[in-house]
Amino acid sequence: MGQGISALLGVVLGFLLPTLASVVRSHTTGSRFENAVRAELARAKDLIHRKMRWILRDESGISPDPRRDPRHMVAAYGRLLYLGEPEDFAVNLPFWDQNTRVIVELTPAKAFAALFNEVVLVNSFISKFRDMKLAFTSGLGDPKWMALACLRDLISIHDALIPEHALARILPAESVQPPLPSSEKRQV
Repeated sequence: MGQGISALLGVVLGFLLPTLASVVRSHTTGSRFENAVRAELARAKDLIHRKMRWILRDESGISPDPRRDPRHMVAAYGRLLYLGEPEDFAVNLPFWDQNTRVIVELTPAKAFAALFNEVVLVNSFISKFRDMKLAFTSGLGDPKWMALACLRDLISIHDALIPEHALARILPAESVQPPLPSSEKRQV
């Protein structure tokens, strides 16, 4: 009888140990993938934060550069901003892009949801930045109003992505909403 229990225990342990090892290996790999994505997102957040500091730099008192179009200067947030600077902004997330399927499979649902939300915010920032720059070259609507609306969205995206460096709490509150375009202002 003792040998039967020993044999049964041997079979059960022989089955459970590889399964347990597989679960531990999967969890460890998932943690490594999560850490890699978090590192990639930390770099992206740093780039975005630095870009926002650049966008919000005060151009008041700086000698006008003849290469700059004065129509791209906008007074907002208590400073003079040059929002129409012709530039591109990109943040690459190669690890995320190349391993999305594996990340989905190995990362716990709650952690994946948080990572996915941050990736969506990074991509939204890039898209909105492009929209802000296009406001001055599209020839549609009031470019300053559209650029300010995009800037407001960029600040919101930045603050959702990097709450510890929220810009909304350090910018003047009276400037949070862009003014209405002249065609939409009420007649008094």
